[in-house]
Amino acid sequence: MTPATKRGLLAAFAAYVLWGALPVYFHAVAEISPMEVLSHRVIWSLVVTGFGVMLLGNWSALRLLVSSRRRMLQLVAAVTMLSVNWLTYIWSVGTDHVIEAGLGYYICPLMSVLLAAVILRERISWGQLAGIVCVAAGVLWQVVAVGEVPWIALILAVTFAFYGLGRKVVALPAIPGLFAETLVLLPVALVYLGWAEGTGQGHFINGDWHWRGLLALAGPFTAIPLLLFAAGANRLDLRTLGLMQYLNPTMQVLVAIFLLDERILPGQGVTFLLIWLGLALYSFLPWLARRRQIPAQGGQD
Repeated sequence: MTPATKRGLLAAFAAYVLWGALPVYFHAVAEISPMEVLSHRVIWSLVVTGFGVMLLGNWSALRLLVSSRRRMLQLVAAVTMLSVNWLTYIWSVGTDHVIEAGLGYYICPLMSVLLAAVILRERISWGQLAGIVCVAAGVLWQVVAVGEVPWIALILAVTFAFYGLGRKVVALPAIPGLFAETLVLLPVALVYLGWAEGTGQGHFINGDWHWRGLLALAGPFTAIPLLLFAAGANRLDLRTLGLMQYLNPTMQVLVAIFLLDERILPGQGVTFLLIWLGLALYSFLPWLARRRQIPAQGGQD
């Protein structure tokens, strides 16, 4: 393992752990309305990524984006999915549904595969198809055994998968991408915060320094994991990153159980088992297929 690979592993690991620990932060601001938290997340993320763009000099990517009306519309569509995802996630933490949110991010990789097959006409492998079937079985089990549709998990998985698809099409680097996304959302955030503070419901102008500090931290807590992930992605192959992404929902579930006192619902454990089986099939069947091809190619030589 080269020094660059080691640094990449550490950076990606730190990014996924920080993302997985985000429920602790959103639980700390649970008294504030999700829309206000989202608005501050947009504003302070814009400030942090704005400094990042200036330091890195990524203005050319943004100029290319602005020059294309089609790419701007694609960005707006992706940002719409991101804002619904963020708002749903913030609400889920404030209402003690972190475990179900984690379930959504377990489902997300296979939802992305399904979208790529339907929209981009990409081919689904047998491992991916088996994984999708297991995930569907897990969701169906929860509907039957627990008696409820896991709406939070499905909304998070679908919106983030669509967001990922949109970002793939727009193809912006991580920091300029988040800067552009938060810039698009800025007018909505400012209008909402203007109304909230004007009616005495806001927590930044009308609140104390405790709330101001917590709300301002939304920017670093959003941007720093993204910077670490970008550093890791530049040094690691996609297969390694793909396996490491499960650290995020695993951390979320552990945080929910051991720090936030949530409990897995009766019957929900089977849902998790089926989804973990699906992820195992999705992740390891292609690896086994590649392992079998290597000796065959060696024999032909």
